[in-house]
Amino acid sequence: MKIIIFIKRVCKLAFQASLIIFIIIITVINTPTFAQETIDSSKLHPAHPFYFLKTVRESLEMGSAQTTRVKYLRQLEFATRRLRETKTLILIDQNLIPPTLERYIAHLNTLPDKHKKTDEFAAILRDNLTIHLKVLEQVYQSAANARAKMAIRSAMNRVIQRADVPQEARLPICYLFNREASSSALNQIEQVVLKGRAKKCFSSLNDYTKL
Repeated sequence: MKIIIFIKRVCKLAFQASLIIFIIIITVINTPTFAQETIDSSKLHPAHPFYFLKTVRESLEMGSAQTTRVKYLRQLEFATRRLRETKTLILIDQNLIPPTLERYIAHLNTLPDKHKKTDEFAAILRDNLTIHLKVLEQVYQSAANARAKMAIRSAMNRVIQRADVPQEARLPICYLFNREASSSALNQIEQVVLKGRAKKCFSSLNDYTKL
């Protein structure tokens, strides 16, 4: 009996040690990268049975962030990871895209959209948001699930409302909303909503040129 208890304890400790080693490995391998031309897919996504390890990892990463700048960089990297997961889910399970994009927006909401001219993080964020919108537009074109497409449109709309999104990054989304507003695949309410978003988007560009 004692031998069985001992074996169980050893197995439990071995499993815990394996989890810690795995988290350390993926933390070292997946170092934050910013302002790349594109965003790759994710090997560890919400449909993966070990996805919970990513949540543990990110909790550890935030816990080790000692300064505001590092915390902002962490949140930006987490947002980028959610987009990687979204790209992967296009081919695996599009039903998981809406909650994944909600988490994406939640990460962005922790980041200020108004910055001082000397703020180096502002340039990093601006460049990444430009890439994020391009990826969201690409993912939108690949999505077939109606809920997924609605979630992607909502995410794009919330991103372009940020004050730090460049005008040239906002413009393609304005055209996308305007084009989709006449799509027969959408119901009348969705068309009206998109017409309103397109109008507001183009209006924001006009306001920008007046600054």
